[in-house]
Amino acid sequence: MKTSFSTEKLLLTLWVGSLWAIGYIAVPMAFATLGDVTLAGNYAGKLFSTVNLLGLGCGAVLLLTKLIGFGKQVVTLWRFWLILVMVLLTLVFSCYLQPEIASIKQLSWENDDQLLEQFSFLHVVSRNLYMVISLLGLALVISSDKLLGKAEV
Repeated sequence: MKTSFSTEKLLLTLWVGSLWAIGYIAVPMAFATLGDVTLAGNYAGKLFSTVNLLGLGCGAVLLLTKLIGFGKQVVTLWRFWLILVMVLLTLVFSCYLQPEIASIKQLSWENDDQLLEQFSFLHVVSRNLYMVISLLGLALVISSDKLLGKAEV
């Protein structure tokens, strides 16, 4: 039980720490220092892809350990549901939003008002989705794991 708690904290810290470090430090620094917006955007896309893969891996392990540790009772754990929401949102981000943005970038989108509008919309949606995932993760990291006097794994 103690090992599962430590493992959960480690995986959550890795996942959420990478979300915050990439999204709120590395990517803004790339745009501020690289000078070329296209280069910075491509770099940011690679960073976001990496952090999404890390998140999906950590999330899968976290969900699996909860399912193994609690069986059918897992549906009563708020932390399980929050992790599941984070994984699902990460899937939306990595399987839909990022590929759509990448496909628009392959076109002459800067000169096409419709593509520019679509790119801007997808960018705003992905930025807000990323913020939601980051805040949900922060809630998990800083929250208490106590449930009725026992550590919730």
